[in-house]
Amino acid sequence: MIPKTTEFARRKVRRQFRYVLAFAILYVQLTLPGCSIVDTSVEQSSPKSSLLSPLSPGIDAVQLDIVYVERDEKDPLLAQMLWGEIDQVGTVDLQTRSRLRDAGFRVGLVGMSPPRSLQRLLGFSNDPTDSAGTSRHSELAGRSVLLRSGGDTEIQTSVVYPELTIQLPGEDEPRTLLTARFVLRAQLERLQDGWVNLHLTPEIHHGQSQLRPVAGAANWELKGTQEVLSMNDLQFTVALNVGEMVVLSADSETEESLGDQFFVNRDVQRPQRRMIVVRLSDMRKIEPLYTD
Repeated sequence: MIPKTTEFARRKVRRQFRYVLAFAILYVQLTLPGCSIVDTSVEQSSPKSSLLSPLSPGIDAVQLDIVYVERDEKDPLLAQMLWGEIDQVGTVDLQTRSRLRDAGFRVGLVGMSPPRSLQRLLGFSNDPTDSAGTSRHSELAGRSVLLRSGGDTEIQTSVVYPELTIQLPGEDEPRTLLTARFVLRAQLERLQDGWVNLHLTPEIHHGQSQLRPVAGAANWELKGTQEVLSMNDLQFTVALNVGEMVVLSADSETEESLGDQFFVNRDVQRPQRRMIVVRLSDMRKIEPLYTD
């Protein structure tokens, strides 16, 4: 008969041996490649797509108000009186101003408080007569445009002439143009908050409209345009603050000049003189909606 103490010791040894064996098997399974009790390969889910689409950057837009005023050719309010009340000296540099006057153009700068003559021309005054005491025919039209810096727009200053014979500066012989119209090309350059440079170039558009390469925002684009005669020698720049206006018309003392062709229509029973007013009315940042 085996003593109880000896049997108890043997059971204790066997129990310890089983623990050691189980631990050894577990260690081998965990360390051998490809063997694992616990599946540690967790599938990484792709991040959830946002419910909100990204915002594209805002657009710095500049609003220009363009007003056309048309009066009788000899109307003293537009032909003489206006130009005695607005600044023509500080608008552009001396050399450019001389070239414009020689070509028959008049350019002036007006602040936020227009002089009385301009108020009458723009319809701010209800006076039925001008200061000369005579009633004058007047027509007003206008539009607003939004432009980014570097953008441009056309300001047509004349009617469309089916056939036009004109003497261009620097040319010996006059030209005959078909389907011609006079245009001011206005290009915008944003300087800082509240200030822009407005670059204005006189142009003559003529001929049939065809697809032609035109410089776009990023590359050349095909657009339906007429042939363009650009008067680069008469290009000028005006610095405008918000609320200020540039006023353009023809010099009444130089008939049959280039400026006269731009702003005076004599192909009607009562010749008409036109004035263009361009006002910098607003500068804003247009925040877009969500985009794809």
